[in-house]
Amino acid sequence: AIQYFLVHILDESGIKSRNAQMGILIVLGFIKLAVIVLAGHLFDKKGRRPLFFVSLLGCSISLFLVSFAFVGGRSSEGFAVFGLALYMAFFSVGMGPGAWLIPSEVFSTMIRAKAMSVATFMNRVTATIMSSTFLSVANAMSWAGFFILLAVVCLLILVWMYIYLPETKGRPLEEMSQYFAEITGDRSITEAEA
Repeated sequence: AIQYFLVHILDESGIKSRNAQMGILIVLGFIKLAVIVLAGHLFDKKGRRPLFFVSLLGCSISLFLVSFAFVGGRSSEGFAVFGLALYMAFFSVGMGPGAWLIPSEVFSTMIRAKAMSVATFMNRVTATIMSSTFLSVANAMSWAGFFILLAVVCLLILVWMYIYLPETKGRPLEEMSQYFAEITGDRSITEAEA
């Protein structure tokens, strides 16, 4: 949702010139593109979990920085732009592409198509809720408070992923059912596939 409202965030931070906003958006887009290309290589070399952890911790720090741009009713263009650039980079190194990669790896071949449909549907529902409530919530609780809330949510997701997300690096898709049966102690899925 942050990406949908970048112009509005820049405007609220004090950057009123449309040309300046456009220039910043172009730079942010190139940052995002470059980091996504880098992430494509890093997911296979470093693993999924480390990139998710770096991504979520970086997103949280970035969102705290963006919140400082709005503390006390004042605005700071520098904090806003720097924080948003960091956010784009950290989101793109893990959570952006990883949100599509992990669901395609964790489901057994027997249910993968249906499970991916559900995962995609939930991803889009969450994105719709976030984008449709973004401005209302930010205005209701203050921009600083809203970005702090988002930073805390990133930290909560990081804790959840630390506990529940297994590393899938280097494992063939065909072996995922066996792998999850081993780490959970639940052999029902492997029995159903047999």
